Amino acid sequence: MGKQDDEFDDPLARMGMTLACALIAQIASVIAAALLASMVPGGYQARAWTFLGAVAWTVAGTVILVLKTSRAEPRDPRLRGLRGLRPARIALWIVSSWLWPILVRWTDHRPRN
Repeated sequence: MGKQDDEFDDPLARMGMTLACALIAQIASVIAAALLASMVPGGYQARAWTFLGAVAWTVAGTVILVLKTSRAEPRDPRLRGLRGLRPARIALWIVSSWLWPILVRWTDHRPRN
C-alpha cells in the first residue's frame, strides 16, 4: 500500500479533468449570467434576482453533472488524462450546465441493457 494505491482510491484525484472542466464552465456561466442579467429591463433588484437565479441554476446543474459523470472517470491514473481539457469538452460542460434538466431527464428514462 503505497502512494500509488492511495491515488487509485482517491475519488477527487480520479475526477481531476472533470472538476477542471466543471470549474471553467462555471466561470463562463457566471459571466453569461451577468450578461443575461444586464439585459433584463427594470431596476437593480430585477437584474440582481435574474443573476442570482441564473447562477443558482448553473451551479445546481454543474453539481448534478459532476455527480453523474464521476462514475465514468477511469480508475487508472494513466488513462485519466487522455480526454484532457479540450475546448470541445469545456464547451459541452458550459452548454450542459444550462440545459442540465434535459440531460438528467434523458438519462433517467434511457433503457438499460
